[in-house]
Amino acid sequence: MMLSRNKMILIAAGTLVLGFLFGFFFPRSNEVNEATGEWRLGSSSLTNPLLECDLGEEALSSTKIDFTSDLRHFVDDLKEEMDIEDISVYYRDLNNGPVFGINQEESFAPASLLKIPLLIAYLRWAEDDPSVLEERIFFESPVDVGYQQEFAPSLPLVPGTTYTARELLEQMIKYSDNQALMLLFNKIPQQYQEELYTLLGVDVSLITDPTARLTVKQYSIFFRILFNASFLSRKNSEYALQLLSDTSFVDGLRASVPESITIAHKFGERKTRMDLQQFHDCGIVYYPGHPYLLCVMTRGKDVTKLIDAIRETSGFVYKEIDTQYAD
Repeated sequence: MMLSRNKMILIAAGTLVLGFLFGFFFPRSNEVNEATGEWRLGSSSLTNPLLECDLGEEALSSTKIDFTSDLRHFVDDLKEEMDIEDISVYYRDLNNGPVFGINQEESFAPASLLKIPLLIAYLRWAEDDPSVLEERIFFESPVDVGYQQEFAPSLPLVPGTTYTARELLEQMIKYSDNQALMLLFNKIPQQYQEELYTLLGVDVSLITDPTARLTVKQYSIFFRILFNASFLSRKNSEYALQLLSDTSFVDGLRASVPESITIAHKFGERKTRMDLQQFHDCGIVYYPGHPYLLCVMTRGKDVTKLIDAIRETSGFVYKEIDTQYAD
């Protein structure tokens, strides 16, 4: 049976509309990586959600870049030259999967690094109740958090002032403000943090026990769920990473990467004994087309040398990536 001309036009028009809608909601750009079997939604500003990953043995063995041996020698030399007790490094190519670490079995006090899971948990709470971000919280006066920050906020909270939870989240991340941390920690229902830690297989005792430890590999998962937008909505994952890319700390990872390249990162510091300090810096370096996650945790007597070691390690990794992928 022949279709009328009008019916054919309607069918054609409907097909075009459906195709447009499918392309709009399911963009095809950068979705499939043939080498690894990864299927991603497509990169936005700071996230690239992973929809499916079907990795076979060939894909896992086809890493495009592996500088593990050179990095190990570099880290060993740093430890000796700078008299550093421990350096742990975790590297992950966020698009195609090459992953390796140096001394990644060592555990450390995460310190201010735990502000990221609190940020994630708070945003998860806000997805259940959007009003919590605009809730006003009164800051009466500073509380003792148990240790003195080497890098205290350059713009601290003002006693006697009321802030929204959103303002406190931004203060906590941008300036690593411990007073903002305490206000938010005391406000959020603990179930949201416990849910996050349990889901990711991270020790729940880290939430309340200052002596608890974790490794670079364990910590890196917090950045991965933000990049993949796999725990929060894509909007909130983008928001969290944007805050982390606007931090005031510019040493460590940031110092060895060109300013034109975005880094979403967080540092942590802790003096565990009178003669021993820890300093860490972990984050995502958005190298064009090849974003990578780098986490460096250190332990030693001189915090300046620890930061220098992180900066040098970041520079070494960036040079390797740039050598491989530069146009």
